[in-house]
Amino acid sequence: VEPVAKGIWWLAGSGNHRSIVFEFADHLVLFEVPVNEARTQAVIDRARTLSPKPLTTAIVSHHHFDHSGGLRAAVAEGLTIVTHRANEAFFRDLLARPHTIAADALQQNPREATFTFVDDRMTLKDEAMEVQLYHLLDNPREGTNLFAYVPGERILVQADLYDSSWQRHSWGGNVLENIERRKLAVERHVPVHGAIEPFAQMVETIRATPGTSAGT
Repeated sequence: VEPVAKGIWWLAGSGNHRSIVFEFADHLVLFEVPVNEARTQAVIDRARTLSPKPLTTAIVSHHHFDHSGGLRAAVAEGLTIVTHRANEAFFRDLLARPHTIAADALQQNPREATFTFVDDRMTLKDEAMEVQLYHLLDNPREGTNLFAYVPGERILVQADLYDSSWQRHSWGGNVLENIERRKLAVERHVPVHGAIEPFAQMVETIRATPGTSAGT
């Protein structure tokens, strides 16, 4: 766990998949339920050690398995799922499927999912924290991706839009256009994939390495 700012933590571990925890006045919110049940359960358990406040919500940026693979674990833990509305049918199908050969947590403890769906944007805010969620518009790769902006700290949180280790940044221009279009004054980049770095460095890297494919 790496503290990023007051009430914000970056949860790393093996591989290149991170999750972010936001502390609100009376609850915690998790950004991303990655890879599979084991990884997401470890993230949830660790998040609950960061504050006595309950973990109530998980933001799932998009449907790719390495970002939504822990969805069933999160629902089994009673977390409300925040995601783009276009993910609803796929996520409900994923949750409805039986896991009878190797019963997972949701199979053993069936629970009805609670969703909050985002169309264009949504703000989660109280006196302690504000997190703005935005739908990534007109992207050639990600149709349902949500990224987050913390205005108090001017932090961008995103998944699959940019990784400092990529050889090419084919949709980097689109990402920068979205940030400009939303009029976000970003100073620091806190990703799911890649390294925390100043936003100015992210912009420089995107402009220096355009291309036709993103290699990791």
